[in-house]
Amino acid sequence: MGIALTDDHRELAEVARGFLTSQKARWAARELLDAAEETRPPFWQNLAELGWLGLHIDEEHGGSGYGLPELVVVVEELGRAVAPGPFVPTVIASAVIAKDGTAEQKTRLLPGLIDGTVTAGIGLAGEVRVADGVADGDAGIVLGAGLAGLLLVAAGDDVLVLERDRAGVTVEVPENFDPTRRSGRVRLQNVSVTADDILSGAHASALARARTLLAAEAVGGAGDCVDAAVSYAKVRQQFGRTIATFQAIKHHCANMLVATESAIAAVWDAARAAAEDEDQFRLIAAVAAVQAFPAYARNAELNIQVHGGIGFTWEHDAHLHLRRALVVAGLFGGDAPAADVVDRTVAGTKRVNSLDLPPEAEELRAQIRSDVGEIAALEGKAQLDKLIETGYVMPHWPKPWGRAADAVEQLVIEEEFRAAGIKRPEYSITGWVILTLIQHGTDWQIERFVENALRQDEIWCQLFSEPEAGSDAASVKTRATRLDGGWKINGQKVWTSGAQFCARGLATVRTDPEAPKHAGITTVIIDMKGPGVEVRPLRQITGGSEFNEVFFNDVFVPDEDVVGAPNSGWTVARATLGNERVTIGGSGGYYEGMASKLVQLVGHRGDALAGSKIRVGAFLANDHSLRLLNLRRAARSVEGAGPGPEGNVTKLKVAEHMIEGAAISAALLGPDIALIDGPGAVVGRMVMGARGMAIAGGTSEVTRNQIAERILGMPRDPLIN
Repeated sequence: MGIALTDDHRELAEVARGFLTSQKARWAARELLDAAEETRPPFWQNLAELGWLGLHIDEEHGGSGYGLPELVVVVEELGRAVAPGPFVPTVIASAVIAKDGTAEQKTRLLPGLIDGTVTAGIGLAGEVRVADGVADGDAGIVLGAGLAGLLLVAAGDDVLVLERDRAGVTVEVPENFDPTRRSGRVRLQNVSVTADDILSGAHASALARARTLLAAEAVGGAGDCVDAAVSYAKVRQQFGRTIATFQAIKHHCANMLVATESAIAAVWDAARAAAEDEDQFRLIAAVAAVQAFPAYARNAELNIQVHGGIGFTWEHDAHLHLRRALVVAGLFGGDAPAADVVDRTVAGTKRVNSLDLPPEAEELRAQIRSDVGEIAALEGKAQLDKLIETGYVMPHWPKPWGRAADAVEQLVIEEEFRAAGIKRPEYSITGWVILTLIQHGTDWQIERFVENALRQDEIWCQLFSEPEAGSDAASVKTRATRLDGGWKINGQKVWTSGAQFCARGLATVRTDPEAPKHAGITTVIIDMKGPGVEVRPLRQITGGSEFNEVFFNDVFVPDEDVVGAPNSGWTVARATLGNERVTIGGSGGYYEGMASKLVQLVGHRGDALAGSKIRVGAFLANDHSLRLLNLRRAARSVEGAGPGPEGNVTKLKVAEHMIEGAAISAALLGPDIALIDGPGAVVGRMVMGARGMAIAGGTSEVTRNQIAERILGMPRDPLIN
């Protein structure tokens, strides 16, 4: 969906995309594939005149006075186009100089980088030494060296800024894997340098800015690969239908989208963090690199795979992305970003969630803070009474049970309750069901059930799944036969979480077996302790019994306990399913604390698994991405930007995240996993239980289909009714 969320950023992205299309940026890149020499792209001067080279630079130095949040929006569009030329290394250079340069260096160097007369190359992995005013050593492979007039190269903790033609500087540009933006080997031999050539202590800062901006380019490329693969799949015919109907293709495309959105969230936040806190910025920049560089490379590969033979031809553009992705990953990716995430996390760096709220938020805050103060002074039942009375117990619910709070009010409430240390009740499945009841139930049902549920006097379960109706929740076979004043229910439900502890449940039943499967369903309220209801706990692979079989034997449900109109229960059921997915995908409760435990384990048992630090670093990066996907979801609501893909994406990612975290824990535990008289007991249960998250609430395979069909617009399999 792109980095841009605000109206201004979306407009900037559209302008950038339109410009690059009109200037035939992709064609210009193709022209360089067989060119003997690299030249500046034909649109370079026009691009410079738009001011994009100085978007992030203060006005006093000739820039536009914005920041990295605006710059990454433009860079993302350049990535989508695989735009050739030195734009990205040049803006990395200017960003580093703007951050770490002296006043003299900024005045001297920034104007040329902003107006496009000077272009730059970036190399931060070499071995250059400076002693007695002389620089020597191998600066490594420098991105953009082919056209660079100015070279930024690392020298220990510092960064040198050297003209290409300075005596002792050697630049060799052999044939490049990515000829659309050529890199080169740079060596320094007896190069005279002064303090004016050194950005003191700037290496880490430069690396963070390079990671952020190259990750922005990578997510643009990764997103274009998704679009290209989906567009082709929708028209390519095989076996009498488009390949977009094939589940294997859908899953490739869904995985591509998930990887892209995860990286987008990290890039978006890294750009924001740059102006807030340098330590947090460096952490999230490393997270962005962990997410974006592999995502771009993998998406480029899968784009070729979906295109098949045509994608493997020189004439097709797919390999342009693969070339760009592999070069950037080779120069700035690898294991280093993941190791950096671990090191910075162990050192205590944390990224604090933040959103820019509109002015009305502060007007709300005063009243909410006053209310929170009153609630904090109460305890136990009195506090719960006050939470229910004021609607703070579930602020997003409609009045009188909630506050009908919009996104801004919800976020302010969350901040104030957290600051006051007040924990509101967790309702889990009961909350999903009761909200559905509020939305679709009668006044009498709401009066009977809602307050009891909020007081946790009654716990509810969700009776949807059956032996032949798991992820396909509409394939309901439990029968409801019409009687005077109600319905007689017979059938079986399964995988019902917590049924053995519940007073009531919301069930789907088949009331019209002749109607199409979605049309003959009715939703009813079941008294779980009533006659004819039998609950049998199922022992899970963990040894526990969190879910159950439920049998209905001539269970009578009065008309007053039908939710919605008979035969229209699928609408009600979908509301409950939707509430479930939002909660699972939007909550860190399922995996909260796992990251910190892994950091502790890798410190104690890091030798138990080769590469454990890198694997943990990737896990931590995913942890941040999940948090940031949820934050972007909140930001969309604040901006009124409409729904995004984050809900389905996080549902899928949470399952895989928990499975990976448990697997890493087991590997780090080593031989102790064999016994359950110590830490092996906890980790063993974690490993066995994590797999359930890829099944609960709709399997990961079904979620991938939903992402492909509902977000990417791919058609359903015509062979499925």
